[in-house]
Amino acid sequence: MTKATRSKILQKCYEAICEHGFNTLRTDKEIQRLKITKGAFYHYFPSKFDLGYAVVDEVLMPMYLEKWSSLENISHGIASALYTIVEREKVNATEITVARGDVLFNLMLEMSHEDELFREKLEAVLEAQVKILQKAILAGKAVGEMKPNIDARSMAYGIIGHLQGCYAVAKTRRSRDVFTLMVNTLQKELKELLLSDALPMGTASRSAVSAV
Repeated sequence: MTKATRSKILQKCYEAICEHGFNTLRTDKEIQRLKITKGAFYHYFPSKFDLGYAVVDEVLMPMYLEKWSSLENISHGIASALYTIVEREKVNATEITVARGDVLFNLMLEMSHEDELFREKLEAVLEAQVKILQKAILAGKAVGEMKPNIDARSMAYGIIGHLQGCYAVAKTRRSRDVFTLMVNTLQKELKELLLSDALPMGTASRSAVSAV
């Protein structure tokens, strides 16, 4: 039994959760699909919930932090870097990813009322993203790139919630076109709500480009 085996279990079960959610995950089927022994599986994950917690901590957390990573440690071009992140989300969307929806949002709806530790772990992933966005918006305000009257934390929640909503509606409609339309609207709203009149949002500054 190796760390590679553990990582393989996590990745395959993450994919299964993306497809069908956590409650429908069958560990016996995953053991069979992975072609490993029950002993190997339960050595790492004594219960299904232990597996779920690990997926959130070790797969979802790094994945969502990576999404916003270009906003960290830059002092200028923050609005443009944010625009680029949202644009990338739109461009990289496929019919498959839209049909799956946002996995964090899906799990928040599915598990927040079922298990308190699961809820806390999902909340931690959400809060980590909010902190990155909040810090970036505050930095943008400090250098005059963003409007001074913005509540940074409230706006951070709004951006994440709006993007999750784009996935939720497009998932229900089974339409990448709907996702694109909604993200376009988000980008327009970000420009109106965030951007200082002196800076065009779609034009990334040198510092923003280098950070992406």
